Amino acid sequence: MKKILLLFISSLFALSVNAASIRGGEITFRQIAPLTLEAAVNLYIQANATATVPDSISLCWGDGSCSTAFITNGIDADNDGLPDGEQLTPEQLLGVYQVAHTYQAAGQYTLSVNKPYRVPFMNGGVTEPVLFYVESLATVTESDAPHYSPVFYEPAMLDPSASGQRFTHLPATFDRDGDMLVHTFLVPKSAAGTIPAYQEPTQINPGPNNQFALDAATGLIQWEAPQRAGRYLINIMVSTYRDGELWEQVTRDMLIEVEDLMALPPSLALEDAAVLQEVLVGDVIELEAVAQSLPFGGEVELTAAGGLLAFFNTPAAFDTTAGPQPLENFTWTVEPEDERGSPYLTGFKAKDLNSGLATFIPVQFQVVDELTGIRRAEAPVPLHVFPNPANRTLQVEAAMANRPVRYEVYDASGALVASGQWRSLPAQLDVQQLPGGVYQLRAWGEEGLGTQRFIVAGK
Repeated sequence: MKKILLLFISSLFALSVNAASIRGGEITFRQIAPLTLEAAVNLYIQANATATVPDSISLCWGDGSCSTAFITNGIDADNDGLPDGEQLTPEQLLGVYQVAHTYQAAGQYTLSVNKPYRVPFMNGGVTEPVLFYVESLATVTESDAPHYSPVFYEPAMLDPSASGQRFTHLPATFDRDGDMLVHTFLVPKSAAGTIPAYQEPTQINPGPNNQFALDAATGLIQWEAPQRAGRYLINIMVSTYRDGELWEQVTRDMLIEVEDLMALPPSLALEDAAVLQEVLVGDVIELEAVAQSLPFGGEVELTAAGGLLAFFNTPAAFDTTAGPQPLENFTWTVEPEDERGSPYLTGFKAKDLNSGLATFIPVQFQVVDELTGIRRAEAPVPLHVFPNPANRTLQVEAAMANRPVRYEVYDASGALVASGQWRSLPAQLDVQQLPGGVYQLRAWGEEGLGTQRFIVAGK
């Protein structure tokens, strides 16, 4: 009996040691046939001496059924007939899982993965292991035409942060269907609801030097600045809107690794610093990016990510053939196939190869029929709006001097629905006459251009 009990305990211990420690993940999908979805799950796994990437996971479809999704990436090093995932960094493994499912009826369904266990994190408020959970909202139709969820072209959690220093991250979101994208923070969930004791990163050593922001249009995360070393869990939800109505949602669950480093993030500058740039079909866009490691000028790597560089028949290019260089050139020839209502996002990244710290800058390219110059600015200005959603009045704030500020409001189709001028900011925008839906506010003054998405609650 003692031997049996000892064997049972040993088996439990082995399971607990070898169980994957999950750092984050996301579920993306596409409709491949009427009522049929193909889902892809990215799982980021903590790498250690005993960690392995699971061969399969269970994906639930939101209609009462679940399927086994098998791993599809990496090489089959253990000769079990399945690949073993990929090692992204010394600390991180990636497993990509795919599976398809046919529904009985059209509608919106929540896809989810619930799996043991998350790695410990600073802002969880608990000491016991927490199950990993992530979900996405899919719209399933009876149409033969395919459609696609948003995808992320920048992997999660490749870059550490330094305590006391500015942290940036850009997921480089792309929606192949051209739907309007809105990025928001989401309280991380478990299968039973939100994690009860979860704390925002700014609640750890709070204060004026600990501010966290997410740009709704680009998805750029800016943390000014982490105050204590550790792992911080955040969720970014990307919502797509079609004709003003919520269409689909994808959530990226990720950790930010904050370390006590004697280092600064690298500097990154673009030849044209406008965060939103108008282009015409036939234009040849050339954009120079320059980076520098601080303070000693060590080796730095420049990269760019986004749908423009990966998806189209004539994709954009970012010259990195010569290895890590402090100067690279982005080029893109705008073709007729590139015309659409929503802008294209490209994320530029400088990474210090000694410290691992990174700096991101987003640029959105809007294909237009005629240049207006309104969307060009010398520099992006953070624009803050609240409450969001709003139903009567929207409060607008930005770091602009006490000078006149012009503004325009566009609906989900890109049509101009309101415009005017404020004497200064902060100011108020009356939204009572706007139908419920998603809108984009653009405000510009001498300091630059600010853009922000906001939602008018249904009436």
